[in-house]
Amino acid sequence: MVRLLLVLACTLNAADSFIGSAACAPCHKRQFDSQSKTGHAHALAKSADHAQRAQWPLATTEARRAPNFRFRFDSLTARIDNGADVLAVPMEWAFGAGAQAVTFVSKADDKHHIEHYLTYYSKLRSFGPTPGQSKLKPANLAEAAGLLYRNADSQACFDCHSTGNELGVRCEACHGPGATHAASAGKTSIINPAKMTAGALNDYCGKCHRPPASDPAKIDWNFAWNVRHQPVYLSQSKCFIKSEGKLSCLTCHGPHEPLAQQAAHYDAKCVSCHQTKPKSCGPTNCANCHMPQVSPEPPLRFANHWIGVYKGGAALRPLR
Repeated sequence: MVRLLLVLACTLNAADSFIGSAACAPCHKRQFDSQSKTGHAHALAKSADHAQRAQWPLATTEARRAPNFRFRFDSLTARIDNGADVLAVPMEWAFGAGAQAVTFVSKADDKHHIEHYLTYYSKLRSFGPTPGQSKLKPANLAEAAGLLYRNADSQACFDCHSTGNELGVRCEACHGPGATHAASAGKTSIINPAKMTAGALNDYCGKCHRPPASDPAKIDWNFAWNVRHQPVYLSQSKCFIKSEGKLSCLTCHGPHEPLAQQAAHYDAKCVSCHQTKPKSCGPTNCANCHMPQVSPEPPLRFANHWIGVYKGGAALRPLR
């Protein structure tokens, strides 16, 4: 019986496997073409293939790290020296589409990956310390090169930035493995997040835009970096609570479209519920006041999804 169950499990797993977004395109061309242009789709790339590769000032960058480490680039290899020895670390993986930054990761050995010390910041058009590393004090070249992660820990990064064996967040990241669905010509259903309740959907997005909205007790609301966890912040807002389960990530963000940049797009979402606005609000850009930008570390900026009424420069928690 155990052998039979194992064989059956293997058969099911083989049938319901990842097939890649290109296999979805023939039937879902509009969604595929649009989603291919999103930041999600380019969340992970080989560094050599990254869309911003030509913008990285590799040849002209020379950076320092206390007490005596110097960084230079030889094409896509970071070279760190201390005046006596040199350590060369290939820039294997590029995490992030580059809307704000691109961080580099490489395999260090069979048990570890290294998160490089230098990240590329798009607004600055230059390299700078990777968030969380600037206050560390390296004692040797290996520590100066970046932060070492065990494979079990770094795998979580790859899981959220890739889909099966495909780079980037593509169709099956949200809809699940598509082999059975494709083989049945669409007769076998797959996951459809649009059919989830708002709370369930926000938790679903929260698997990567972590932590999920159902766990606000673990959040330090005074720690600016936590603003990146959009679902849990949205769950605290009165807009979500009073919507009685209607307000979700998809209310404002089309799952197959690039992130909208126009204030009018978001204003239209707001006025669909708030049909009358106080005169003090002005004509446009509700988010400027009610979802203020938070900069946990320049030049990075994130919109606070705890929608509310904020006072002055206090952008972490609303008055109401």
